[in-house]
Amino acid sequence: MPSFFMLLCIWMHAQEVANSNESNCLNGRISSIPSRPTVTNATDTTQCGVVELEYGLERQWSGVGALRDDLSGGLRFGLTPNLGFHWSSGDFLNVVDGSGSRTGFGDTWLGLRYKLSKQTKKTPSFGVFYAAKMPSAGAALGGSGHVDHSLSFLASKDIRRLHFDFNFIELLAGRTLRPGFDHNSGFALASWLTVTQRFNLVLEPYGYTLLNHNNAAFSSMMIGFNYKVQSRLYLDTGVDVGVTSYAPHKRVYIGITYAIVNLYAWIKTR
Repeated sequence: MPSFFMLLCIWMHAQEVANSNESNCLNGRISSIPSRPTVTNATDTTQCGVVELEYGLERQWSGVGALRDDLSGGLRFGLTPNLGFHWSSGDFLNVVDGSGSRTGFGDTWLGLRYKLSKQTKKTPSFGVFYAAKMPSAGAALGGSGHVDHSLSFLASKDIRRLHFDFNFIELLAGRTLRPGFDHNSGFALASWLTVTQRFNLVLEPYGYTLLNHNNAAFSSMMIGFNYKVQSRLYLDTGVDVGVTSYAPHKRVYIGITYAIVNLYAWIKTR
């Protein structure tokens, strides 16, 4: 599966480069296209040529006295106007539960997101997002030690002051005790309300079906805020709560998204 999607995205990249205007990827005006604070991914990718950083700090109350602190994030890069590369990692984790306190690094994910179509007056835009997990987290921090694969189908639509992003997610998780993969399906629906030119309110239900005996089905609800400091810099914060019994009880977070540089333009001027 990974090889197929890599080859498919390389082919799409070549087609875009052949058919797009070079100036689209050498734009001097750099803008961030934030995806935080949502679980959902929009169909819009990072601006072509731009390297974009997003990081966040969160605390999660998992229940039964367990706590989890997480500093995580990564980089995104706009390969073409419609194709983006993603790298994300749980850079620092601290878990406290009945077994004591443990710290370390989380897993790393690499992915490609492709926008298939633009929205029209009647139809949403559509896209796909493939990501693979590189197992870098230890077992004490919940790491499986196996590669996982995630394929998401994306849809986005603007309706007046509201913006909607919907994801249907298929996850294949490497098994620990026997060969093959466990499978489940996820959903996420983010609703963005533009309150002012700089301030957005976000509401998002999300959840997954049963994966295995250690990972039950769950649903959660998130409410968050996104603030535009300038076109390249966004700040976010929010909270989500478990709707079903097996969901984490509560999670609070703060984060940042920053468009660092247009790498294509920088290379051309060297």
